[in-house]
Parts: sequence; C-alpha cells; structure tokens
Amino acid sequence: MPHDPRKLDRRDFLKATATLTGAAAVGSAPTAAAEPTPGAGAINEKDLIVRNRVPTMAYQRLGRTNYLCSRIVQGFGGDENLWRRLLARGVNYWDTGWGYGEGNHEKSLKPFLADHRDKLWITSKATNIAGFTRIDDEVRRLYLKAIKDFLPAEAYDRLENGDDKQGRADLLRFHEAAIAHQKATGKKPDLRPAGKRMAELYLQRLDESLQRMGIEHVDAYFVHGIEIPWIFDCIEVWEAYEKAHKAGKVRHFGFSTHQHQKPVLAAAAEANARGPWKIDLIMPGVNPITFDDWREELDALHKQDVGIIAMKTTGMKGKPLEGARRDRLRQKAGEIADYNEWEQKKLYMLHLTDGVIHACIAAMKDNREMQRDLALPAVQLSAEARRELKAYVKAGMAGACHLCGNCAVHCPEHIALVDMIRYHAYLHQYNERELAAELYAQAGYDPAKLCSHCGKCTDACDSGVKITEILYQLSADLA
Repeated sequence: MPHDPRKLDRRDFLKATATLTGAAAVGSAPTAAAEPTPGAGAINEKDLIVRNRVPTMAYQRLGRTNYLCSRIVQGFGGDENLWRRLLARGVNYWDTGWGYGEGNHEKSLKPFLADHRDKLWITSKATNIAGFTRIDDEVRRLYLKAIKDFLPAEAYDRLENGDDKQGRADLLRFHEAAIAHQKATGKKPDLRPAGKRMAELYLQRLDESLQRMGIEHVDAYFVHGIEIPWIFDCIEVWEAYEKAHKAGKVRHFGFSTHQHQKPVLAAAAEANARGPWKIDLIMPGVNPITFDDWREELDALHKQDVGIIAMKTTGMKGKPLEGARRDRLRQKAGEIADYNEWEQKKLYMLHLTDGVIHACIAAMKDNREMQRDLALPAVQLSAEARRELKAYVKAGMAGACHLCGNCAVHCPEHIALVDMIRYHAYLHQYNERELAAELYAQAGYDPAKLCSHCGKCTDACDSGVKITEILYQLSADLA
C-alpha cells in the first residue's frame, strides 16, 4: 500500500500539532507584509484590499492586485462545513476551475459563495484552451496552419515528419523553430485565427464558470495550464480579457502552468514588459527544486509586481519517500522531522523563497489538515532549522520531476509524459484517485501501449525519473 505522507499515527499527530501550535505562538504576529516589492514603489496601507482578516493568519500583499491575501490558499477539496471553518480562521482566497471535477467544484461552491462572496478572493480558470488536460483541437490546428504558412516548406516538413498524432509536446518544437525564423527574417507568423479561437473560448468559459458559481464576477480568471509560450503573441486573448473586465465580469488576468514552465514564465515577463498584456497573477507548479531552476524568470515577474501563488509544492515524483531512506533522513532532520513531507515543502516555499512566493495552495480536505496547514505561515524557523529544512527537502526531492517537458519533446510517440507523471502523482502522492482517473480518461489513450521502450525520455531527463515504469504502473492502475 503506498505511503501517504499526510497521514500520521495518533502519537505523531499530537506531537506534531503541539510543535506547530507552539511555533505559531512564539512567532511574531502575522503582518500585511506591505514593504515595497521591487519595481512596485511605495505601498500605502490604505490602498490594500482587505476582505477577511484574523490575527492568527499570516497575510501577504498579492502583487499589484493590492489584495491582502492569506498565505495559505484553499484549492480543490473539502466541503461547505470545512470552508466555513477556513473562513473563520482567516483564509480569504479560494482557487477553482472547470478542470476540477468537470465544473463540479465550481458548482459545489455556489451556496457557500452566496453567503460569503464579499469576504473572498475567487480565482477560476479556462481549461483546455492551451493546456492542463489538452490544447483545444481547433486552436492546435489553426496554430499549426499559421506556422506552416510561416516557415519554409522544408523546415516545416522536418518538424512534422509526416506524423499527425494528437500530441502536444511537438508544438514547443514548432514554436522554437518559428522564433528562430522570426529572428532571422524580422517577420512574424499570423496567429490571429488561433488567437481569435482562444479568445472565444476564454469568454465562453468565463460565462459558464460564473453561472456554475452563481456569481457576477471573479477576481481573476486564468488561462489554465499554458504549456507553449506562443499564446502571448495572441493579443486577441488579452483583448477578450479586457472586454470581460470592462463588463465587470473579471478584475485580473492570470495563468497557471504545469510544464515547459521556464520558457512560459520567461515569455510572460516579456509580454508584461512590452504590453498590452498586464498579467497580474501567475500560478506555477513550483517546488523547492524547480524554484531554483526558474529563479531568474520568477524574479523577473516578481520585479514586475506580479502575484505568485505556488501550487504542486510537493513536486511530482514517481513515489513518495518511504522505508529505510525516509527513516535515515528523518533521523538527521532535527525539529523539521515533526512536519510531514507535505508540510516541509510548504514551509520551504513560504519561508525560504525570499518573498518571491506570496502564498501556497493547500487542498485541505478535513479539519486535521486545516489545523496543521494553517499554522505553517506563522512558524518561526531558527537559523539551524532553516538549514535542516533546506538540506532535508532537497535530499528528499532527489529524482523529482521538474516539469521541464524535455521527456515529452523527445518522445517519438508524442505521449504526454509530463501529464502522465502528474496523474501518477495525483494517484500515489496526492491521493486524488478520482481526479487522476478523470484526467487520464480525457487523454484518450493507454500510454503503456504506445510506449516503444526506446529510452529517449529517460535519456532526456536530468532527474533520472523512471518514466517508463510510471507509465506502466499508471496503465495498470487506471486503464
């Protein structure tokens, strides 16, 4: 039976809860953290937007939105009873989207929002436009047509290789070839048809989200799971947001990203710098390992005063640490050993990222998770504890998937490998079998049957993730 890092026996739970409570008690009072952000200028406390604030919760100004955001954000999970307790404890940001249970999470929020909308920040997301589970088929077709018209015929043919499989990783190769040709010629591909399609989907899905939640506006509406940077050349998407903004349906634009994150984050910073884009919020799947990998891009966005909320902070691994290796690490971890694997990663992202990460998503499902997670932002770590945390977390994440997408780019069968690793993690790390099964079914194929055992994915992986093993285990679990 797979180890669940969130589960403790009763003795461990009582001990750890006492440690968390004590640490929170001796910590300084949570503050608004209203110091100037690089590039933001002076911040007037009077300009902060405050909706739900209690003394025991730590808050952070969420970039140029000026929203005073709880450093723990509620994501997928829980029910109305738990949400009311979270609200009472000072959580004031709820994250949702169509991709969470095919809209069922949005629907379940409706009665809760009817009573508490004025106390919350609500972010939802337009799924299946440019990633997360898939890129819209028509968007993909229009994009490839634009690139085919733009590139020399021989260059396009080399990229296509006569392969018409429904892959996504290949789009990054087309994008990179288009950028190289653009630099060489000074010309650009005509992406307006693809941009128009994405804009239509964005507006359509925004209206559907508002209807499901029974509200008139969201604070932010994201494009969910951007995987290829070319979306920022599609001004039509930004214009669609501005149209919805003027209609009072959405206040801020943002995006989430699950793979190819380094080039996507770099492109977002460039888009913000050149305009007309004004990306206010981002939600990268970032963990203690990938934070260092993407530090330059995250710093650039931070200097633009973009709000950054970290998701997937535990990382994507084939399996969580278990057995003798975990026990050896725990013996060396000192006081950090009182926190389970999930909590250690959140502590790292909240306290060891130099203020770049404003908040972390926690998919709290019950009262025990709530009690433990909500204590994390106020924990004060000694210098020794910070060293222990950094060493322990980095050692425990050896072999973690970095979500770079290199494996998928090199896969000759165009298997969405990063997605499959993510679904495996939902199943074996995050204990989200229903979500894993739903997303796996949407992929529409059995990855183990497509895999040719060529080994190119493993050769391309700098982390040594056993990708083929993951594919076969996922297939056995869900096919």
